[in-house]
Amino acid sequence: MRKILLSTIVLVAFALSITLFELSCKKTASAQPASYTLTPATTSKLGGVIPDGTTISVDVNGKISAVSNSVQQNKILYLVKGAKSTDNAIWTANYDGTAPQKINIALPANLTMDGHIAISPDHKTIFFSVFLEPAENVYTTYACNMDGSNLHVAVNGSSMGVAY
Repeated sequence: MRKILLSTIVLVAFALSITLFELSCKKTASAQPASYTLTPATTSKLGGVIPDGTTISVDVNGKISAVSNSVQQNKILYLVKGAKSTDNAIWTANYDGTAPQKINIALPANLTMDGHIAISPDHKTIFFSVFLEPAENVYTTYACNMDGSNLHVAVNGSSMGVAY
C-alpha cells in the first residue's frame, strides 16, 4: 500500500510540474485594437515607414513614386557618322527613334570616334573607341558621363578595335 501511495504522490507532483511549466511558457498574441490608424504619409514618412529616398519617395500629398536619379533608361545609344570622320557623334533616342539628342563630347585634336560604343550597366557612363588620325590602327577607349562631361581615357593604346 505504501508503494501505491508513494507512486501516486510522485505522479501528482509530476503532473503539477508539467502544468506549472505549461502555464509559465504560455504565449499570448494580441492584435492591434480596431481603432488603430496608420499615420499618414508625409514627404519624409510613408505611413509610419521612413523611405530611404534612393528608390522611393513620398510627395506632399502622400503619393508614392520612384526616385529619378537622372539615369538614361529606355534609350538607344548610337553613333552618327558625319561627312568627315571628325564629325562623328554619339546620339541617344527613345526605343522608337523619337527624341534624338546629341551628346556633346569635346575630343582632343586629331582624335576621331570609331564605331565601337557601349554603355555601362548603371546607364551613367559611355565608353567609345577613338583613333588618332592619320594612324587609324591605334585605338584608345575613352569614357564620359551621359551628358558628355568627365571625358577621360579608360584604356590607352589598344591595337585592335574595342570589344564590349
